[in-house]
Amino acid sequence: MKTIKRSIAVATILGLCVSALPAYAAGNTGPSSSAAMDKLIQSELIRGSGQGVNAAYLNKKATRIQAAVLYLRLSGLEKEALAYQGSETYDDAAQAGKVLQPVVGYLKQHPYVSEIVTGTDKFEPNAPLTAEGYAEMLLKVLGYEAGTDYEQGAASTYADGKGIMALQGKGASQLTNRLMAEATAQALQIQLKNGSGTLEQNWLKHKEAGAFKPQTVQQTKYGAIDGKTYEQYGTLGWLGVPYAAPPVGELRWKAPQEPESWTGTRSAKEFATNSLQISGKTTAGSEDSLYLNIWRPDTISSKLPVMVFLHGGGNMTGSGKDFQGEQLARSTNSIIISVNYRLGALGFFENAALKTGNALDDSGNYGLLDAFRALEWVQDNIEGFGGDTGNVTLAGQSAGARDVLATLISPLSKGLYQKAVAFSGGLTTASPEEGEQKSEDVLVKLLVQEGKAANAEEAKAWIGKQSQAQLESYLRELPADKLVTAFGATAIRMDPFPHLFRDDAVIPKEGFDAINNGNYKKVPVLLGSLETEFSGFAFGDPNFSPSITDETLFTDKTKAEQYAAALKYGSEAYAGFNAERVAEQLTSEAGQPPVYAYRFAWGTQPGVISERLLTLLGAPHGADMDFYTGHADGIAAYFPDGYFSDTNKPGRDQLSAAMAAYLKQFLYTGNPGTGGSPDLAAWTPWTKDAQAPIMRLDASNTTAEIGMSTQYNQGKDAVMAKMKKELPEETYKLLTEKVFAGRFFWE
Repeated sequence: MKTIKRSIAVATILGLCVSALPAYAAGNTGPSSSAAMDKLIQSELIRGSGQGVNAAYLNKKATRIQAAVLYLRLSGLEKEALAYQGSETYDDAAQAGKVLQPVVGYLKQHPYVSEIVTGTDKFEPNAPLTAEGYAEMLLKVLGYEAGTDYEQGAASTYADGKGIMALQGKGASQLTNRLMAEATAQALQIQLKNGSGTLEQNWLKHKEAGAFKPQTVQQTKYGAIDGKTYEQYGTLGWLGVPYAAPPVGELRWKAPQEPESWTGTRSAKEFATNSLQISGKTTAGSEDSLYLNIWRPDTISSKLPVMVFLHGGGNMTGSGKDFQGEQLARSTNSIIISVNYRLGALGFFENAALKTGNALDDSGNYGLLDAFRALEWVQDNIEGFGGDTGNVTLAGQSAGARDVLATLISPLSKGLYQKAVAFSGGLTTASPEEGEQKSEDVLVKLLVQEGKAANAEEAKAWIGKQSQAQLESYLRELPADKLVTAFGATAIRMDPFPHLFRDDAVIPKEGFDAINNGNYKKVPVLLGSLETEFSGFAFGDPNFSPSITDETLFTDKTKAEQYAAALKYGSEAYAGFNAERVAEQLTSEAGQPPVYAYRFAWGTQPGVISERLLTLLGAPHGADMDFYTGHADGIAAYFPDGYFSDTNKPGRDQLSAAMAAYLKQFLYTGNPGTGGSPDLAAWTPWTKDAQAPIMRLDASNTTAEIGMSTQYNQGKDAVMAKMKKELPEETYKLLTEKVFAGRFFWE
């Protein structure tokens, strides 16, 4: 009886709210008829006495807008939704009535409940809702997502298992006010997925929380920061925000620690220095580099999705400023964060002399631990910036993407993010023994350089005579720039720079075989790859770069054919390593949420970029990043003529907008869908039996060309077999024994 009365109370407030009347359950003429209703009145889910509900009202069909308003109320977003003044909305928003019309627009810009919208241009606010649709919404409020926590179409059954019993067996039935009320009352008593309390407790805690205050001064756990406004894009930014203590002195080669607090207001208007790295023939950056950058829309929106981005550069170069999010934050209506993390010898270093018995300090995976520390900072602070700690996506490109995939198998990832995006990153790890050998080789090299030993043999003898403490002291006193230089550079090869160690604390000893055992973080994953993924590496390979420089590549038929073969076969193997192989391994495990993959092909059509760049590069590794950020920091910066042009701008602008739309839907829901647009193709998940498993992203000079593709890139063995059959022996040997040898995709 108490449950029914609670349900009546909730139904009443919904009905009156949706009809644009004051949010009172009934007149204030008499007392409530149950303790349960008293409790809801006290929590202000109901304002009034709770009397006056009749059977006719309870038997009415519940509408889509009723359910949406309740979702927003329970999520703490109702006030900002009612105050929405943006231009983005559904075509039929006026049908919701004057008071609730802003809510419909808000839900277009913030697609929290896109699963109940059957189209992309109309919301149909007064349309009925099925019990299955409402079960999915209630589960979403509780923190459970379709496709991640339960199978699509099984929301009412899953909800029943959680304690929302009113909707069981009624999935396809139209929802009545009575059913909606009873289900909501049951949901109020259920624990949130994150374990922070019941839904009712969460409502009581956050019911007075206001919308985000769009100002540059914001408070973090460690002190106030003052950021900047990007007026052109309608976004706010905070740059160079410390997320960990400087890893210098005794903190070199240690797990990152929390930063110290500060007094006053810290300026956050400029990027921090890069992590120390090789730059040409010298080094650039600093050991003091653990800072992140934040961008968000300059609006009152709160509980926005958060995307934390790890930059590329082989885990040896790059920085957070390589991925600037002031435009992407606006186009995805999300918070974008880019992170500096330790690189090279300072980020991934295994040596017995440094062992302390602390598993994290001894792991050697300091750069990856920095990523986890940044995610912890997000959990502690991002709510103050209007972010949702329960909807965090960890993303990365190239080495950053490989780091993201490594976190999937790490026990440290628990509770830190809910989705993953890997732009051109495959499954790579190294053994601790490989790291030990690398550090010893570097130490020998440095001892000879410093004159402590005449040759490698003497250097090894010197090492053998030192105690652990003496060796540790020597290593810690080494100038950081000498270490970084001694480690050298690499190009998608693990042997010259072993990293992502299978230390059994940060990364399990079985590496990515953990996926086969089901022992990994099961979240929705979006994978990126490029049509000519290997072209940039062929361009810089010593077997080709001289002929590119002196332009004989364009006159020597043999060299030209060898280069074209390197692009063709190297790209099939490398792009497949980054997309198909990852998708196959993830989806081989039962219970893996949907995996989505794309192949970016812009620049491979004749006439879009210059003929020479088409021959040399096409759509190289990393070319897709500028289409997300809106910058021209990648290939366009190296080749200002012949790449981005006024001629190809209409098509690439369309493609860029589509990519942001798909990403937005993924950040909000874990499903890129149609990008919330009636004009975009539906992006379907990867399955082993799919006829068209991968999304192809391309554009002519004038129009985006997007759709699911039958393309399937094979792995090393199959590619080698084709090469053996199709190439001259000389070219086959050049590519397999030199150009591809040791590359991630060729091991």
